[in-house]
Amino acid sequence: MHLTFRQLAEMTGGELIQGADIATGSVVIDSREVKPDSVFFAIKGDRLDGHQFVAQALATARGAVVSQVPENVPADKGIVRVADTTVALQNLARSIRERYPFTLIAITGSAGKTTTKEMIATLVASERRTFKSWGNFNNLIGCPLCIDNTPDDAEVVVSEMGMNHKGEIAQLAGLTHPDVGVYTNIGPVHIEFFGTIEKIAEAKRELLENVKPGGTIVINADNEHVMNISRGFEGRKVTYGIDHDADFRGTNIRERGLLGTTFEVSGHTFELSLPGRHNLENLLAAIATARAIGISWEGISRGVRGLKPASHRGVIIDAGGATIYDDTYNSNPYALGRALSLMTQADVSGRRIAVIGDMLELGEKELDYHRDAGKAIPRSVNAVIAVGKRSLALLDGAREAGFGNGNLHHFDDALSAGEFLKTFIRPGDLVLIKASRGIGLDRIVNMLTNSVHAEGAH
Repeated sequence: MHLTFRQLAEMTGGELIQGADIATGSVVIDSREVKPDSVFFAIKGDRLDGHQFVAQALATARGAVVSQVPENVPADKGIVRVADTTVALQNLARSIRERYPFTLIAITGSAGKTTTKEMIATLVASERRTFKSWGNFNNLIGCPLCIDNTPDDAEVVVSEMGMNHKGEIAQLAGLTHPDVGVYTNIGPVHIEFFGTIEKIAEAKRELLENVKPGGTIVINADNEHVMNISRGFEGRKVTYGIDHDADFRGTNIRERGLLGTTFEVSGHTFELSLPGRHNLENLLAAIATARAIGISWEGISRGVRGLKPASHRGVIIDAGGATIYDDTYNSNPYALGRALSLMTQADVSGRRIAVIGDMLELGEKELDYHRDAGKAIPRSVNAVIAVGKRSLALLDGAREAGFGNGNLHHFDDALSAGEFLKTFIRPGDLVLIKASRGIGLDRIVNMLTNSVHAEGAH
């Protein structure tokens, strides 16, 4: 949003100290992220006080919003003084929401918020100018910060609303009154703060209680907790789901394991490249939301085709007729188990080959975790290539589970594993490559794809 310091003072309820006509184009709270058009809000956090960094921020920024005015501020910088900078950040979000006509979509739930946000933004952006919150900025500072940085021409803004404590969502949604509230699911996440799942549901109800009058909620028909809290909602309800009857119900579902899912909704057929039922649920939420604000089926189809996994987080690559599933960004025992079970669901004409690197940051029981992961490798996997010293324990586990030595291979590093795989992989094979980032298995992906391009260039 492009605002002058005079407007900032008015919208935050602060006092203009200097620089009334200086214009800003972005709001930042981290002095390292300051750009030449920024206004720096000096936020007092638990550990750090942004006022320590005002001088540093002003070297680049247009000005600052502070509760203590620093000495010797250059004359060409704008300064607004407020009682509390966090409240000022929130007041600015409220004022922007009141002044600009964009549609605000807010997402909450125990799991899948970030993926669902990305999917909604992709589908809606097929037909409207869309702005989304970045990362998982979904708390009492991150959420207003997203609104404060909304471009002037945005038609739709998509934001998460998370919480660790009762009252947080009420405060966020009360600031901004979303036009559409989206619920993914309610489960036992953050249960240590709440005690019971019913109390979590009660706190999540705060979003629908604060949706704009006449607003819409998009709810998961398969989640009883979501359905329970939505009973008293008087506005428009749009449902999605798989197991229960819903406005947007996934039917004729064909799970293709790592290769994704094909399904139908309301007579339209889609192919989702992200694997697993959880991603299908997230996409159904996104389709329901996009339709609720008037995106056409054609726009939704374009959006679904544009849904891509993030870099090295489940990217499917063709390497000379073999299929590589590049999941080299990170790994842990749960994620590895899920990837292997998705691998067994995929239709494969050749072999299933699992390239598994060390999992890091598992603490003193790391070798036990690796051994257990090896024991749990499905028997439909034809070959296991282990990379790194911890993964020797994984191969021990695989032997215990009945894998023969002929199907197990070990390499100390990504380079030697990549050289072996270049000659080992054949057309028709499905190759899962998964490890913690520090093991560098993305180098194997590059080696395999480059060797194919090199052969093709002869």
